[in-house]
Amino acid sequence: MLFTILNASPATIRASREIRMSLRHGAALALVGWYLMTPPCRVVSTWYNGGSGGGSCVNESQAPLRQWTRVPDTQEFEHKTDCQRAISNDCHPQVEDGKSYLEGDLCRADCIAADDPGFKAK
Repeated sequence: MLFTILNASPATIRASREIRMSLRHGAALALVGWYLMTPPCRVVSTWYNGGSGGGSCVNESQAPLRQWTRVPDTQEFEHKTDCQRAISNDCHPQVEDGKSYLEGDLCRADCIAADDPGFKAK
């Protein structure tokens, strides 16, 4: 039998392990999906006028992710940039009476990684 003895320094072995781990980590990151989610909204005022009504609320953007809601009828995005593009396509700046604000259903939304430790799918 013929055996080949390979000599490698501890630094070379460590570097080789780090490269293999980086490649596995990169592959795992590529599999992460992204969800469009909105934070809970705390009602601060309501109004009623005959048969119609409305109100306003304050976004609780610091609330734990498990309290956020996935935006209905939206897909899981493969890339965060695609998720962010969906928000920017829906959320438009408006100016009325000298005041500027954002208008659109997704203005409160944010892109959350499906594997975020604070997120549990509902």
